[in-house]
Amino acid sequence: MDVRDISVTKRAPVLFRIAKSLERRNIRGSTRLLKVLRQLGYLDQAVEFSLSNSVRIRVPIARNEYDEIDVCNYETELIASLSEQIRQLRDPITLIDGGADIGLFSLRIIALCPSISHVIAFEPNIDGYSWLRLNLSMLPDGIEARASSAAVADFCGRGRLAFPDPCFTPGIPTNHTQFFLEKCSDGPVDVTTIDSLNVQPMGSTVIKIDVEGGELAVLRGAAGTIRDVRDCLVILEAHPGVVRRTGIDPVECLRLLASLREFRFIVSETGDLLNTDRAVFDQISPSRVYNLIARSQ
Repeated sequence: MDVRDISVTKRAPVLFRIAKSLERRNIRGSTRLLKVLRQLGYLDQAVEFSLSNSVRIRVPIARNEYDEIDVCNYETELIASLSEQIRQLRDPITLIDGGADIGLFSLRIIALCPSISHVIAFEPNIDGYSWLRLNLSMLPDGIEARASSAAVADFCGRGRLAFPDPCFTPGIPTNHTQFFLEKCSDGPVDVTTIDSLNVQPMGSTVIKIDVEGGELAVLRGAAGTIRDVRDCLVILEAHPGVVRRTGIDPVECLRLLASLREFRFIVSETGDLLNTDRAVFDQISPSRVYNLIARSQ
């Protein structure tokens, strides 16, 4: 079904809001209630949320299960820290979103940073891509936006999306947020590089990478862009579970960035500064997921 044909409301259904409220209070049975509502088709609709006077997003609640609180609190610490950094960049500003899902990250940043004039968002999961394309199409005039169903890496070719072994995410149900890319010559997913976009070097570029362990490959495929643009911000996720699965500590990403140009590395959730001398999870506690912001100097 075309996502444009799905019914849209301004507020989520009552039973969904009740189930979400119970789940936040850790009330037994609330997660089961959400599952039943999904199975019955009660959640087969989209809710349109306003992120600013001019930026809106449609959320498929059966897929993402976001209510107004989730949308408002989405990556709050990262959004606040990053938007402050973006406001210091020189125009024009291009936002490249690798692993965009339905576009909530990009749209929340755009709502706070009207200086962003160009958005290129990648989402290889076709369900997420359909909503991403719709949501970017609703952006106001003056913002050039493009959604791509490709994955980003360090090669141009084909691949497939895979789920991690449950041992790396104990107690967490498998869902679309855990997909990672595997190279596969006859795979269903188109794969490209950020360098192939030929971003204009005179502008500032913000690159957000959330690809469940493929961050180093994405950076290798973006090396020319990162080196040549006037100002650059790179956002990476540091996930202990992903590090266990891949064996790659995020410091390898920081070292690659440092080899391309001078950067300052900040943990958005704590404000800590990182260096490239030690593993990231030797510098900060491996008890949670963090977002790292690399700011060119």
